[in-house]
Amino acid sequence: MTGCCGDTSCGIGRCFSHFSRRYVRRYERHGLETTQKQLVAGLLAAGFDGRTLLEVGCGVGYLHQYLLLRGAATAVGVDLSETMLSEARGLAERQGLAGRTRYMEGDFRLMASELEAADITVLDKVVCCYPDAAGLLAATVGRTKESCALTLPRRHVVNRVASRLGASLLRIVGSAYRPYIHDPVLIDQWMREAGFERILENHTLFWLTCVYRRVAAS
Repeated sequence: MTGCCGDTSCGIGRCFSHFSRRYVRRYERHGLETTQKQLVAGLLAAGFDGRTLLEVGCGVGYLHQYLLLRGAATAVGVDLSETMLSEARGLAERQGLAGRTRYMEGDFRLMASELEAADITVLDKVVCCYPDAAGLLAATVGRTKESCALTLPRRHVVNRVASRLGASLLRIVGSAYRPYIHDPVLIDQWMREAGFERILENHTLFWLTCVYRRVAAS
């Protein structure tokens, strides 16, 4: 299994590992975030009952576990942080989902060929962590049978300034992780060229949520 592949990937894993317990506590107290509720609404429109899930950058796992509790069949979660995956396994166990979940550590772009295609792929606030958005999405659609759900930053001045400030701070503290604001118009173009149609677009002040469905499966 491919593990941490370089400074960027290792930086992502190390950066977010520090927040793993906080993410679990936030979910257990407050449930899904607004953008995740939008994503779930899009997947309801696409249909996820009885479907297999693949969540890239799954973190502590509560999003795909939420879908499993509401009708999805099984889920594979991939993340760069073993600390996150440990929390995901624990949360799955507490919710009676251990037998329907599988977790793998590594860089999804490099390990995608080792994974079975899933009916639905989910990238919740993941595209903004990768410098090569095109490569990440190409690997994702190659493992997507039906639908793909994405949450990414909106490309406006506030997010761009915040991204630059965040990158400067991370550089100062010695982290290799950097946030990225990729062009949503270009991402939409890539998805359409890969044979997908957008069936939902929603947003908050800072985030854009899109759900795509493979045209041949519609």
